[in-house]
Amino acid sequence: MPIFSSIRRKTPPNFEPISLSEAKQHLRIMDGVHEDDAYIMALISSARMYFENRVGQTTTLTQWQAKAKGWWTCSCVGAELPYPPLTTPTNGDPPVAITWKDGDGNVHVVDQSDLVVDEEAYPGTVRYSGASEPPCESNATVTWWAGVNSPAEIPQMWKTAMLLLVGHWYENRQAVVTDSGAIDVPMSFDMVIGACSYDGRG
Repeated sequence: MPIFSSIRRKTPPNFEPISLSEAKQHLRIMDGVHEDDAYIMALISSARMYFENRVGQTTTLTQWQAKAKGWWTCSCVGAELPYPPLTTPTNGDPPVAITWKDGDGNVHVVDQSDLVVDEEAYPGTVRYSGASEPPCESNATVTWWAGVNSPAEIPQMWKTAMLLLVGHWYENRQAVVTDSGAIDVPMSFDMVIGACSYDGRG
């Protein structure tokens, strides 16, 4: 099975899972008040990244990239791609693309017909079905799309968890409060995130 390394976001998400209006309503800030809009949007982005890293899943449509060794290894189930759900984007790109370098540094693009992709699996999987295998020393670069294509597809439980983070960070701009000595600021994020199921249905 492939060993993935150097996993990174190749593209930022097309949209945030929470709108500015939703966040301001949660924070009880009137729509006509705009002084903190940029700060709140930054908190939304930070909450999304924290949530995704914590649960190991992707909320809004994002392209990921990773290096993989042994990516051509035969497997009946295929390799699980990190940060599900695997998604076909609306821009026409395939959900998964693989390139590899030979010993001379030439880049080869794996034909889509040689890839067996299962978007229904959670996490989604990809399997190489080509007749010829690259040399053992070759490394592959795998790119894949994950997340949902619209905010309406995001489970409410996920939004609730991220809104709790936004509210917590907005009201408590330091890691601790010191009015009565340094103490941790409590929050209910851990309780909500514990109820978020792995398959993304909340």
